[in-house]
Formats: sequence, structure tokens, C-alpha cells
Amino acid sequence: MLSDMMKIIGLTGGSGAGKTAVSACFEALGAGTVDADAVYRALCAENRQMLSELDAAFGGVLTAEGALDRPKLAAIVFSNPDKLKRLNEITFPYIRAASKAQFMERAESGHAIILYDAPTLFQTGADRMCDAVIGVIASRETRICRIMARDGIAEQAAAARIDSQPDADFYRRRCDFIIENDGDLESLTRQAQEIWTAWERGTEHGA
Repeated sequence: MLSDMMKIIGLTGGSGAGKTAVSACFEALGAGTVDADAVYRALCAENRQMLSELDAAFGGVLTAEGALDRPKLAAIVFSNPDKLKRLNEITFPYIRAASKAQFMERAESGHAIILYDAPTLFQTGADRMCDAVIGVIASRETRICRIMARDGIAEQAAAARIDSQPDADFYRRRCDFIIENDGDLESLTRQAQEIWTAWERGTEHGA
């Protein structure tokens, strides 16, 4: 993996599954965290080369001020799997480079375990940077409610977003650990603690 200084645990799952809550649990346990979405947002604000590539690929997704019109881009890619794939192809090399830099920063600050929250971990090949992967899943109904509440969008738009993404079986087949996040915070914390304990022991023994 990237360094003997650290273990990278990928965290992935569909929109509304509750990855942010899971990440908070691991951060409370002592993990360093890197959020691929936050990395992407920073790149959208400052990386002109990436923005130019996106505008060339999707046409007119930059505002008059040169900023990325994220709602417009989302409307394009979430309704078309080929365009979503193209988005990942353009953005992932930038996200990967910036994420690796943050991994090293977390390791140098003393974190032996780093959680990498990346919704498209497998689709972009980012799982190859990880020592193990956690998948977070929840029922379709739960996810729709969470997306509507979080993003202020209609049920139809939330459902369309979910339908453009892999289902729970996709994560069950590929992940080393699965967290089922339809329950309460106590259940979520317990599942995170079990995974953390296993990985902490592995790190101590050089696994």
C-alpha cells in the first residue's frame, strides 16, 4: 500500500446510506479521515485544468464566473451512466493525487489508520489504494428520506440518484466489511467499534 506508516480503510456506499455518520464514528475512535467528496469540492474551486476538461466534456457546466455549476453537472451525469463514467474518468486522477497527499499528512500527524470516504471507490479503481474496504448499506426507503432531508430535493430526484448507483449486493460482493445502517446510532457505533478493534489489533501486530 502507500506506506508502512499507515493502513488505509476505504469507506463506500450509495448516496443516503450514511457514510458521513460512519466516518464520524471512526474519527471518534481515533482514525484519520479523508473525504473524497471534500477533495473534489476543493479541486472544483481551485483546479482550472480539471474544470476546463469537465466543460469540454459536458458543455456549458461552468458559470459566467468560471465556477462549476454542480447542480447542472449532476443533472447530466446522474441520468446517463456513460456520462457518469466519463465524469469519473476525468476527475479521478486529480482526486487520487490530492487524496494521497492528505493520506501522508494524516500519517505524519500520528494516525496509524486512515479512513478514506469515497462513494465511487470501486468504480474509479480507488479500492486499489486501500488495505480493506467497508461498505455502508441501507434500505432504498431510508436512503430516499435521507437524501430528501439533506439536499432539499423531491422524492423523484432522490430516487433517480439512487437508481443510477450500484445496489447493496454490489457492495456485499466486493467489500471486506459491511455496515448495515438502517438502525439507530448505538447499532452503528457497535458495528464501527468491531471493525476498528480488528484493524487496530492488526496494525499493532504489523498485519
